[in-house]
Amino acid sequence: MTPGTRCEEIVEFTTQSGTRRRIRFVPHPSNDTQWQRIEETWSNQQWRLVGQDTVGDVDHWTRPA
Repeated sequence: MTPGTRCEEIVEFTTQSGTRRRIRFVPHPSNDTQWQRIEETWSNQQWRLVGQDTVGDVDHWTRPA
């Protein structure tokens, strides 16, 4: 992996109702400027697709709350 390698970004969380969810940003396989945004929920010991679309210009950062 090089410094310019785009990696999958994942945010995983549990809702107040106890449902485990995640949102993944996966590099688009045929376009270096776009990503696949994939939303999934944990059900029956596996991730189930909720929705998916193509997005661009994904930024990632953290800051103190």
